[in-house]
Amino acid sequence: MRRAVIAYVILYVAVAAYSPYLQQYYKGLGISLGTIGALVAFTSAVALISAPTWGAIHDRYPTSRFFLPLAAGIGALGATGLATVGASLLLIPSAAAFALGMAGMGPMMDVRVLDMAGSDRTRYARVRVWGSISFMVCTPIVGFAIGEDYRGLFFVAVPMILLGGLAAMLLPGRAGGVHGVSLRRAPGRVLGHRPIALFLIGALVGWTAVYAQSTFFSIYLRGLGASSDQIGLAWSIQAALEVPSMIFFPQLSRRFGTERLIVLGMAIIACRLIANTLFVSPSVLIACSLVQGAGYGLLLIGGIAFVSRQAPKGTAATAQGILNGVTFSLSVIIGSGVGGQLAGWLTIRGLYAVSAGLGLVAIVLIALAVLPASGRPGNPTRSEPVAVDSRVDRVGHDLRPERAEVEAVARVLRHVYTRRRGERGVDVDHDELVDVAEVDDRRVE
Repeated sequence: MRRAVIAYVILYVAVAAYSPYLQQYYKGLGISLGTIGALVAFTSAVALISAPTWGAIHDRYPTSRFFLPLAAGIGALGATGLATVGASLLLIPSAAAFALGMAGMGPMMDVRVLDMAGSDRTRYARVRVWGSISFMVCTPIVGFAIGEDYRGLFFVAVPMILLGGLAAMLLPGRAGGVHGVSLRRAPGRVLGHRPIALFLIGALVGWTAVYAQSTFFSIYLRGLGASSDQIGLAWSIQAALEVPSMIFFPQLSRRFGTERLIVLGMAIIACRLIANTLFVSPSVLIACSLVQGAGYGLLLIGGIAFVSRQAPKGTAATAQGILNGVTFSLSVIIGSGVGGQLAGWLTIRGLYAVSAGLGLVAIVLIALAVLPASGRPGNPTRSEPVAVDSRVDRVGHDLRPERAEVEAVARVLRHVYTRRRGERGVDVDHDELVDVAEVDDRRVE
C-alpha cells in the first residue's frame, strides 16, 4: 500500500497546483467569464466521456500497467499546451487533451488500489486520505509560490502529473481481475445493474446540488461582506474533517456499515446546503463549511467502495469511471450551468433553496439504492472475486460427479487457496467461507 500512497500524494500535488488556480489563469489571459464558464463545461463534458472509456479499456486489459502512464502523458501534454498557446484557438484542444488524460488517472488508480485492498474495500480510504492531505497542504504552498503569475502553476502540475503516472506503474496489476466485456457493452452492463443505477441517480442529484452552491459560494460570501481571508478560510477548512472521516472510515464501516455511512454523508451535506440558505452570517457559513468536510469524505469514499462491491464481473474500472464522470463532470455541468441560470432568475439565495431541496431528494434516492444491500456480503457477481485463482474454477470441468458435489469441492478449494494467501498477509473475506463447514471431509478427499 505504500506505493499507492506515494502515487496518490504525487497526483494530488498536481491537482493542488491546477484545481484552485486554473480559472484565474484563464482570466489572466483576458478570457471573459462567460467564455471561461463555457470552457469549463466543455472540459467537463470531455471528462464525462473519457472517464468511463478509460475504465472500460482498463477492464478489457486488467493486468496492463501501460494505461496510467499513457493517461498521464496525455494530461501533461494538454497542460503544456495550456501554458504555451495563450488565448488562441489552440487553447480548446489543449484543454480537451488535459481533461482527457486527467479523467483517466483517478478511476484507474482507484480500481488498482481497491484490488490491492482485497475483500475489505474500506481499506482504500486509508490510502486515498493521503491524496486529500497532499491537496490540503500543497494548495496554499503552490499559491504562495506562484503569486500572481498563474502560469507558474504548470511548472508544478506538469512534472507531478508525469511522476504520478510513473509512480502508478509500480502498482501491481489486477491479479484478481477477469477479462472484461467489450468496450461498447461495459457501460451498459454497469448501468443495467439496479443498485448502481439507483445510486448514480442519487449521487448525480446530490453532487449537482453541491456544485450549484459551491460554484457561487465565494460570490455569495463576498455579497454578505466577507473578506478575502474569510473566503479562503471557508474553502480550506473543509478538509479539516474530511481527512479524519477518511482515516477512520474502515472502523466506522465495520461498526455501522458502509451503506449507512453513505446516507449519513449525504445527510450531513444536505444540512450544510440548508444552512447556506437559512443563515447570512459569514462566520456561521464558514463553520458550516467545516462540517461539510465530514459529509464529503463519507459520501465519496463510501460511494467508491459501494460501486466497487456491486460492479458486475469484468466492469470494475468501468464502474469507477462512470462514478467519477457523474461525480466530477456531469454534476459540474448541470450544477454550474443550470445553477447560473437559476441564480440569475431567483438570486443566489433562491438557487441555494432549490439546491437544498435537491439535497433532501438525494438522501432518499441514495438510501433506496444502498440500504437494501446493507448487511449482505456484497454482489455475488462482483467484478473482483476474493483471491481466487482461475485455475481453481477449472477443477469442476475435469470431474464427473453430481453438480452439487462439484460446487462443494470448488468452494473448499477456494477456501484453501484464500486461507493460504491470508497466511501470507493477503486479506480474506471470511464471511464468504461459511459454507466450508457444511462440506463433508470425505467428499473433499
